[in-house]
Order: sequence, then structure tokens, then C-alpha cells
Amino acid sequence: MRSGFAAAERVAPDRAAKVLCELWFRLPAGPEKRLRGEAPAGAHVFELECLGSTVWGFDWGNGPLVYLVHGWGGSTGDFKFIAANLVASGYRVVAFDAPSHGNAGPGPWGERHANGLHLIEAMNVVVEKFGAPHAVVAHSMGALSSVHGLIQSGVDTAAVRFAMLAPFIGGQEGFRDTIGAIVPVGPRIFERLVPLGEAKSGIKLDDFSLRGVELDAPVLIVHDKGDRPNPFRHGQTLADGWPNAALMATTGLGHRKVLLNPAVSFRVREFLGQ
Repeated sequence: MRSGFAAAERVAPDRAAKVLCELWFRLPAGPEKRLRGEAPAGAHVFELECLGSTVWGFDWGNGPLVYLVHGWGGSTGDFKFIAANLVASGYRVVAFDAPSHGNAGPGPWGERHANGLHLIEAMNVVVEKFGAPHAVVAHSMGALSSVHGLIQSGVDTAAVRFAMLAPFIGGQEGFRDTIGAIVPVGPRIFERLVPLGEAKSGIKLDDFSLRGVELDAPVLIVHDKGDRPNPFRHGQTLADGWPNAALMATTGLGHRKVLLNPAVSFRVREFLGQ
């Protein structure tokens, strides 16, 4: 595949862009293999209507409210250890699966396809149900969708603490780097891909971004220096641009192991309690 796209940059950029546009919105796994989680013992399971489908999630614990927000292809199961740690520390966590993810129903584009706006809308319906949070812990695209969802819902983000794990920065820069980690995408393919993706999703790429968002809230960014789909420099850029942001740089954890690392979980809990 990589050699094919490298050749297509020279001889068939239009065709390659159309193929990539299909892959762009395709989730990593179908219903039978997608990542899933289970509600912990004692948690209340809920389903909320969203985009003609359902958002699935659980509400667990007592104390200040913390939303746990998965990224592209993720699920509530991503936060198994972080959720338990926070509940044991006196927090109430609400974790949820966006349409076509985890235990949720199929979204508007079916079981295998979605876009970032679907994740934002899932955040909106959860906020409508449970209200403004004390904090948000989000992974990858969940960092982007949670911020935009809270803003759309009219929440004062300055009063929310954000812990962003391997944040996806969005915009043309973010998508180019993420796609480029899978297949080589040269400038001729990418300049054709962008308008195709924007037409299909109904949003300008640079409007779906964390760049340009004025976030005065306390922010903890945890990013691994070896993260391939979301390069470390993106987390560094956010940390440098937001006035109350701190960066925890890790090594050897990549994109997903940051969710399982005890030191990361401890730092998140410490940050939320400051």
C-alpha cells in the first residue's frame, strides 16, 4: 500500500485522493472487532439519543464530575484504569461511547464510518444530560471533540480542567500527519484530498482544530515523544500556546499506552486535584 501511494503521487493523485477519502472516515474496526468497555460494578449504565442512534456510557462514583472522552476508534474501555483511580480518589466519572464506537449504536454513516462532528455531537448530548464538568480527561481526537462540544454547549471552559492524553490537534496539519503515519501522502494527493474530505464531512478542516482555540483553563498535556499518529510537536505547540498549560513528556508509550501507564494516571489525578 505504501509503495502504491508513493507511485500514485506521481501518476494518479486524483484516484489516490478518492481512495484516501474513503479510508479517512473509515473506523479501524467493525462492530465485531471494535474496542469496547464494560461498566464497572456499581456504575449506572445509560443510553442517550444522538444523531438518530444511541450514545452508551456509564456514570460511576460520587464527587466532582469528570468526563472521560475517547478518541477515534476508541471506547470507554480506554479509561478502565484511569476511571477506577479517579473514583477511588473521590470523583464521579461519566464515560461514554460516541455513535459507531464501543457499545454505542451505529451513527449516521453506519457501523464502519464516522467523522469528528459525530464525536462532538456525542459530547453535546452528554453535557445536556449531566451538565458542566469539573474536568475532562480525553484521549487523541477526544481532546478536540470535547473542547468543541463544551464550547457549542455554552460551558465556560475557563472553569474546567482539561487533561489531554496524546491530543489530536486537528486541522490540515493534524490530518496530514496522521494519514502520513499510515501511508505516504505527497502534496499533490493531499491538495486533492482536503476538498473531498471537507465536502463529505461538511466542515472546513481548519475549523475542526485546536489551533486558534483560546483556552485559558488549566490544561495538562501528556504526550509521548514516539507518538506516530499524533506527533509530539503538536502537544508541545498546544502547551506553548495556552497560558495555563503544562506538558508531561513521556517516552516508550506511543499513542495508546499513555492510557495504561500508572505514572500518567497518577499525574492526571494529581492535576485534577490541584
